[in-house]
Amino acid sequence: MININNAFWYAYVDLVSAYGASGQLEPARQSLTELNKIRPDFTIQWFREFGYGYSSNPQFRREFDEILDGLRKGGVREQ
Repeated sequence: MININNAFWYAYVDLVSAYGASGQLEPARQSLTELNKIRPDFTIQWFREFGYGYSSNPQFRREFDEILDGLRKGGVREQ
């Protein structure tokens, strides 16, 4: 595990998604535990609304959905 400043919670999102997408479930779970300490309100639904707020571009949203898929596989709860 790496040491990340709590202000950079996005890094944990990336870790959970990447680990989840690649089937590395134990590191995904560890990263998710850290993310939940910083953002206990973090859910797929919340992050989807957060991300979709940046752009209505279909390509952006397709790529963002891939991040969401990795988060699901990494164990992030839907709501």
